[in-house]
Amino acid sequence: MKKRVNLTEAIFFADFSHQSLADEIRRIRLFSNKIVDTRSTSGNVKKDFTDFIILDHIYQKALSSDDIDVFILLTGDGHFSSVVSFLKNIYSKEVGIYGVTNSFSRQLRETASWSIELPFADEITDRYNKLVFDSIIEYEKKAPGQVATLTKITEIANSKQNVSNNELNNTINKLTESGYLTLRRIGMKMKNQENALFVDWNKLEKDEIYSKGKA
Repeated sequence: MKKRVNLTEAIFFADFSHQSLADEIRRIRLFSNKIVDTRSTSGNVKKDFTDFIILDHIYQKALSSDDIDVFILLTGDGHFSSVVSFLKNIYSKEVGIYGVTNSFSRQLRETASWSIELPFADEITDRYNKLVFDSIIEYEKKAPGQVATLTKITEIANSKQNVSNNELNNTINKLTESGYLTLRRIGMKMKNQENALFVDWNKLEKDEIYSKGKA
């Protein structure tokens, strides 16, 4: 995105009454403090007003901010095709869309000035899983007989791809919870102990998560 535009404002909209989304607020604040909670203020109304609130904000922003040249939406919802057309044809704005693969309206893509498909959540998970196991195998080849530690695997993974350590740790935690990885503290002295990674390669292959033979 940085290569396309000079991003001056990022606004996040969601119904944060859902716990899964509420947990994301802390991460969102790393990028922007402009967070709009779209939850209904009436306890009797369960309708999701997020789309309406986003549309209202876009129209107001277009009418009040002539200095904005580009609008970028992160959505695949075809309901936004009309506002994209409005921004392009009435206000001569460039409109870019980021949408998730398999959830991206064709009409929305064709209406926008440009569009980019993002990997589906499962694809991202698979990519991080592969990165972890590829890094473990690479370490085992470089240091035969040595135990792969969390520190070493993180270093190798970052040398292969510029990834978030938080995402990498989350991936390792999920793999541990699923029984594919085991974390153990190793080292003779307490202050020198490290987290070591042990892989259940048979379980990985049986569940078709990763095949060591195809690495």
